[in-house]
Amino acid sequence: MKRLLQAAITIFTVIILSGHTYAADKVTVKTARVSEVAIYPERSAPAAVISLNESTISARIAARVDELSVRVGDIVEKGGDLAKLDCSDYELAYHESVARQEALQTRRDHAKRRMERTRQLIEKQSIAEEILDQRESDYAVLGSELKGIEAEIKMKKLDRSRCIVTSPFRALVIERTSAVGEFVNVGTALIKIMDIDNTEISAQVLSRDATQLNQASKLFFEHNSVRYPVELRSILAAVNAETRNRESRLIFTDTHALPGATGKLVWRDKRAHIPGDLLVRRNGELGVFTVEENIARFNSIPGAQAGRASSTVLADDVRVVIEGHYSLTEAAPVDIVN
Repeated sequence: MKRLLQAAITIFTVIILSGHTYAADKVTVKTARVSEVAIYPERSAPAAVISLNESTISARIAARVDELSVRVGDIVEKGGDLAKLDCSDYELAYHESVARQEALQTRRDHAKRRMERTRQLIEKQSIAEEILDQRESDYAVLGSELKGIEAEIKMKKLDRSRCIVTSPFRALVIERTSAVGEFVNVGTALIKIMDIDNTEISAQVLSRDATQLNQASKLFFEHNSVRYPVELRSILAAVNAETRNRESRLIFTDTHALPGATGKLVWRDKRAHIPGDLLVRRNGELGVFTVEENIARFNSIPGAQAGRASSTVLADDVRVVIEGHYSLTEAAPVDIVN
C-alpha cells in the first residue's frame, strides 16, 4: 500500500513538472499586422536647379561698343536690348547699296524701253535682228545685277539690325564680358546671360533607387527647408562610371527655385518597410518573426541591414512579432498577449 502511494505521488509530480516545463517553453510575444507597423521611408538624392540655356551673347558684326544696356543681376525680357554697337559704317554701306539699286533700276528701265523700240523697228524691218539680241542681252544683264544688289541690300540691312544686340529669351545677366568703347570683332563675347524660365532639376540617384523613383507619386525638390513640387521627366539610361549613379531630370510643377539652387530630391518609397528594431539575426540572416497558429516563423529579408528599415513582401494582414522577438527561434511555440 505504501509503495502504491509513493508511485502515485511520483507520477503526479512528473505530470505537474512536465506541465510547468511546457508552459515555460512558450515565449510570450506581442504581434501586429504588417499594415500597422509598416513605414514608408523618404528617400533623397543630391540635386541642383540648372538653366537649360546659359549663353554667351557675342557680336555678329565688327564695330565699337557704344552702350551696354544691362548690368549684372538685371533681368531682361525676351527681345530686350543688351548692347548697342556703332552702326555708322553699316548705315552708310546700306544707303550706298540702296543708291546703287536705284541707279541700276533706272538703267534697266531705260534698257527695257530701248528693247521695246527695237522690237517695233524689227516689225517694220528697219533694223537688224542682231541689234535686238544686243538690247535683250543688256536688259537681262541689268536684271541679274539688280537681283545681286537686292541680295546685297538684304545683307546690309541684316548687318544694320545687328548693331543692337538683343536677348533671345527672358534672362538674368550674369556677366559683362566687354566694355563701352572697345572695338569688337565678329564672335567677341559681350554679355553672358542665363535663362530663368526654362529650368530643370538634375538629381544624382543611386542605381538601386531608380525604379522606386520612377514609381513614386509625389516628388519634391528641397532647398533651404522649402519644398517645391516637381515631376519626373527622365531617368538617363546610363550609369555614371565614377559615381555609379544615374542622373534624373525633373521639372517644376508650380513655383520654382532659382537657377543654381542646390538641395535634394525627396520622394517617399511606395514599398512597405519593416522597422529596423523588429529585425533579428538568425543563422547569419536578418529577418522578422511572424506567427502561424501560435508557432513562430522566421522570415529572412534579403539585403536587410541591421537597425535600418527594410522592404518586405509580406502581405498587409500577416502578423509580425513586435515584442519578445529577440528570444524567439524558428518553430518556437508562442503565447500571444495582445
